[in-house]
Amino acid sequence: MKNKFKLNILIIFFYLIFLANSTSDEFIFDTSEINISKEGNIIEATDGTVTTAEGNFIIKAKKFYYDKEKLVLEASDKVEVNDSKNNILIKSNFIAYNNKKRSISSNKKSTIEDSFGNIFFIENFLYTLDDKLIKLGNTKIIDIEKNHYKLEKSFLNLKSKKLLGKDISIDFTNKSFKKDNEPRLKGATIVSNGTDTIISKGVFTTCKKSDTCPPWQMSAEKITHNKQKKMIFYKNAWLKVYDTPVLYFPKFFHPDPTVKRQSGFLMPTIMSSSGLGTSLNTPYYHVLANNKDFTLNPRFYSKNKLLLQTEFREVGKNSKKLFDFSFLNEKDKPFKSHFFSLINKKISFFNFDESILSLKLQQTSSDDYLKSYKLKSPIIESDSVMHSYLEINANNDDLSLTSSVEIYEDLNKPDRDRYEFIYPNFNLLKEFKNNTNINGNFSLNTFGYAKTHNTNVNEKIIVNDLIFNSDPIISKKGFRNTYTYLFKNSNTDSSNSSNYKGGMDNKIDLLFEYNTSYPLIKKSERFNTTLGPLMTFKYSPNNSKNMADDDTRLDINNIFAFNRLGTSTSVEGGASLTYGIDYSKSDKSDNEIIGLKIASIFRPEEDKKLPKKTGLNSKSSDIVGQININPSQNFKINYDFALKENLNDTSYELLGTELKINNFVSTFEYLNENNSDTDTSYLSNISKISNNDNSKSLSFSTRKNIETDVAEFYNLIYEYRNDCLVAALEYNKDYYSDGALKPEENIFFKLTIMPFGQTSSPNLKP
Repeated sequence: MKNKFKLNILIIFFYLIFLANSTSDEFIFDTSEINISKEGNIIEATDGTVTTAEGNFIIKAKKFYYDKEKLVLEASDKVEVNDSKNNILIKSNFIAYNNKKRSISSNKKSTIEDSFGNIFFIENFLYTLDDKLIKLGNTKIIDIEKNHYKLEKSFLNLKSKKLLGKDISIDFTNKSFKKDNEPRLKGATIVSNGTDTIISKGVFTTCKKSDTCPPWQMSAEKITHNKQKKMIFYKNAWLKVYDTPVLYFPKFFHPDPTVKRQSGFLMPTIMSSSGLGTSLNTPYYHVLANNKDFTLNPRFYSKNKLLLQTEFREVGKNSKKLFDFSFLNEKDKPFKSHFFSLINKKISFFNFDESILSLKLQQTSSDDYLKSYKLKSPIIESDSVMHSYLEINANNDDLSLTSSVEIYEDLNKPDRDRYEFIYPNFNLLKEFKNNTNINGNFSLNTFGYAKTHNTNVNEKIIVNDLIFNSDPIISKKGFRNTYTYLFKNSNTDSSNSSNYKGGMDNKIDLLFEYNTSYPLIKKSERFNTTLGPLMTFKYSPNNSKNMADDDTRLDINNIFAFNRLGTSTSVEGGASLTYGIDYSKSDKSDNEIIGLKIASIFRPEEDKKLPKKTGLNSKSSDIVGQININPSQNFKINYDFALKENLNDTSYELLGTELKINNFVSTFEYLNENNSDTDTSYLSNISKISNNDNSKSLSFSTRKNIETDVAEFYNLIYEYRNDCLVAALEYNKDYYSDGALKPEENIFFKLTIMPFGQTSSPNLKP
């Protein structure tokens, strides 16, 4: 009896195992529960997987229903179908596997993940297993680059790894454009594999989406997007501006919107000049590596000449290199060129924490070459002065060193006087710990150079400045006081110099400065008012160096400076008292409404060796000041001035105004520098009016030389802009004549299209 009971238990156990791991002819069930009914024709199971007999498909779900007569398996609730042979994963809330028709289908929203990393979001699908073809309905796709695709009808061919569809739209990931840009591509049909996406009758734009046609679009018979090269190629393309064809390209290509750096041609530009003629610029950008690239910019002129400019860039872990060079080849005329370079490299230099070695070279074959052809580059800082050097900069927390050898070439000077050689030029600054009971800090600044200029002028100097700067001292009555001591040792050796004595010369200078101020503040419900009387007392037992004819200008920004003369080998001799006042009235948001700064210098005796143009050589200097009036955000006045002692004459005036009325902004600037070597005096105006969203604007600028009573230039620009396009009509008239530069009058139409760049028309003025 006992053995019979054990046998029954064993039979029940094996029966349960059979139910949980039931095998039909087509499927293998591995589920937590299973129910077989209707003489084995219906199998219902929950929580597990079902595998096809071939093992190609593993179906995971919460519920299964298999009709053996119809050969249809239905899976529902969190369904996953793993097609291991074709390397795809299908997810849905319902699928039907029809073994008779050899298909998998669903009328529910589903996703398919393929081997390329694409994710398909579909309303319904039909997967015919023998053809390895999936028919997709209302499909959205996100590829591995996060680009978004939409198709009304499409087919995914697993045999050829191709996607075919119609009515396609692609929203590209925006990695390299402006935040407002929405790069996208639409077309009639699409054929796509893991490498190429080919669209027929396609249209591409980067403009923000709206209900109207985009400001610009590139339409083509065929558009190919190569995902590996990250390029978009066009065949028989038209550039349309507001749906109007403006340019035809048999073939055209550009980087896709995911690219930040990509080799290829940039937007061509047409330039026109009355002096140089018409030219076509066709720049080409090439990436050599992740850290290096170059831009080749040829200019083809209509007058049998070619200008080729190249800019090379390289950035390393501890270095940065930039080269810019060009040559001009013109029939029956001398060859012209320029070469500029800048190299910065971090090096290990003694015990300094950071050291940088810099090499800068600048050279041009012709004095007017850079000006005439308006060559531009980040390292072309001047078109008239060439500056080359080898320099090292090193520093610690309390020590810094700069040393260099330098060459200047002034292209505006005669050949014999244009060069200036400095070898070496150095500056060493050391800050010392203060171990005394005096509150302040000591520093030693040693600097000097050996210079040859104007052919036969030689100057050598070494200067040692020992400086003590006190900490601020606040008295019980609210005065803020500081003082500074300077011990200067100057050593010079010169010949034919107007700045220094001939031969060897050694000198020691002392300078003491005491600063005091009494800051006052008044607060009311609406305003904060500050008033700050200032005084600086300077004294040196030494005599001033003869600088009577120097073109030194005194203003409110330098009158209280310790070295207001800007000299390196001497100090301001004798005693002087600088006094002034700083007044400001601001609202509660710290917006200044009225500001007044005014100051002057008094000295007990005249010092005829000091600059006479600023009144520094008199007992009372010029009265310098600054007035700022900002009654509202719509109107501002700024006035910098230097008044003579008699208060009737001025040695310097700079008056600026800004007026804003709704979308109209106008600024005027008047400069009167009649107490300098340049005697500059002009009146300029810049005005601009725009609509509410700044999409349309009209701007005007001009400047008139008051000394000659001649206008220097006129610029008038009408501009239309949005997130992806800028169109401008410009009128420029320059009146100057400088060597090879002659007066010019031009009218240009300029068009800027993102991401292609800017192009301009030839001069439209006859």
